[in-house]
Amino acid sequence: MSELSIKIEYENNRKKPAAVFEAMAQYIEAYQDFSQLLISSVGIKADFEFQLDDIKEGSILSKLSALPGLIDKGLEEIFYAAGNRTMAKLKGQTSTEEDVESLGAELEADIAKRISGEIASPMIDRTKLAFVLREFSQANEKLNKGEKVSFHSKDERSNIYHLDTDWRFTGNPAEMFQGDIEHHDVEGSFYAVMAVNEGNALWCFKSIEMNRRIHATITHKDWLSRYQNGLIQPIGPKDVIKARVAYDIYTPPKGRGNPTIRNAKIIDVIQIIRNQSGYQYEFGGNQ
Repeated sequence: MSELSIKIEYENNRKKPAAVFEAMAQYIEAYQDFSQLLISSVGIKADFEFQLDDIKEGSILSKLSALPGLIDKGLEEIFYAAGNRTMAKLKGQTSTEEDVESLGAELEADIAKRISGEIASPMIDRTKLAFVLREFSQANEKLNKGEKVSFHSKDERSNIYHLDTDWRFTGNPAEMFQGDIEHHDVEGSFYAVMAVNEGNALWCFKSIEMNRRIHATITHKDWLSRYQNGLIQPIGPKDVIKARVAYDIYTPPKGRGNPTIRNAKIIDVIQIIRNQSGYQYEFGGNQ
């Protein structure tokens, strides 16, 4: 059984001890909402709920797990581990759409490289992520200076992730991500900045047409399998990939940041143009 532990280390002889239990309750609720966001991001239609497995004395330690039969235990562990790593990244304050966008993109990449290719690539709802971050921040506000909170999952007992209790979310989620989203499905030319030789992690490409880097999953599974099994020659730094790509461009309201590319997927690898000694066009099994 997979399991999430949340531990609060509070000061001795603490005044207003009820605030510690209120903080624990809010961390649990925030993590439940966070887990709901993560399972929804990969297309799982279920309402995420925790069950309480154990409470330890001394410092407050709550051990939680998803209700039996809700999701696969391997997936549950992946979500806890990715969530815990996200908690450890939160420092100072998070306030802007760009801050939330960066966290969302990193979280998607973290999950994508660990899940099975049979599961949909994660698409984190940025507005909901902002609301979840505010929940964790509100729980932090209930702790005193110097008190600590940490998270770890059953399969990562050696990796304890601390949330900086001085971190705050200072943005307004209700006013975030009110910009425009345009979906694109086009053929383009790309350099592979970072190829992935195993698993489903995001590749990094440079789009020749847009002159910018994008991170994308390859959903052309037959091509990806052949490439990762060595049936296609490795892609070099000067090789050009012709491919059909789908992505969204989010354009925030004026003054709230720059347009960003989201949810990029290489749907079909059409052709690789080898450029080691002039152009060499290769098709089919020799790509």
